[in-house]
Amino acid sequence: MLVGNRMTREVVTATPATTLADGLAVMHERRIRHLPVVEDGKVVGIVSDRDLRGAAPPEGAMAPEARLRFLQERRIGEIMKPDVVSVDAATPVEEAARLMGTRRIGCLPVLEGDTLAGILTASDLLRGFVDLFGMNRPSSRIEVRIPNRPGELARVVRLIGVEHKINIAGIVVPSVSKGESRAVIRIQTLDPRAVVEGLRDLGYDVGWPALDVPGAPDRPLAE
Repeated sequence: MLVGNRMTREVVTATPATTLADGLAVMHERRIRHLPVVEDGKVVGIVSDRDLRGAAPPEGAMAPEARLRFLQERRIGEIMKPDVVSVDAATPVEEAARLMGTRRIGCLPVLEGDTLAGILTASDLLRGFVDLFGMNRPSSRIEVRIPNRPGELARVVRLIGVEHKINIAGIVVPSVSKGESRAVIRIQTLDPRAVVEGLRDLGYDVGWPALDVPGAPDRPLAE
């Protein structure tokens, strides 16, 4: 899945000359948390609702008229972050998630050349991962501890898809150690007990919904 499949294309923007009052108003009205700052068609900065609230005098610190005048006089260009981390539409969503996590940012402007084509927010990413892992369809989650050697994952997939004829909605295989991985698999059935038992018969350590949850596969079915 690529950023272009998940980004929001209709982007609300500001300019450096936009007042703090107008910035706060549009964020409240559109229920958004970030405004890319565009000048002469190029992204020159970004401002968040936190930036705007931090720059505004606290309510009660001055008379309401004076506070409003302060917000109308100050400009977004004074407080925006000029070093914008951006991606293009062909960036994989997992790379975008890594960037947002390591840089501790809540959104990524999406550029086509120098032109703003969209914006990817944390909410967009969450919805994307829900789709990516098939969590919007009836399914169950199992974990399988597998050795890090060729053919092991194919063996697991064959039992699920060929022998039990159950579709795999999503699969991730993070390494736990040098010699071992933990496959997190979402399969399209609400009763994975036959799959769990089949994998255990092959010698795998299996958990439903996780290896750390005791008692599977005798736990109640998910609704």
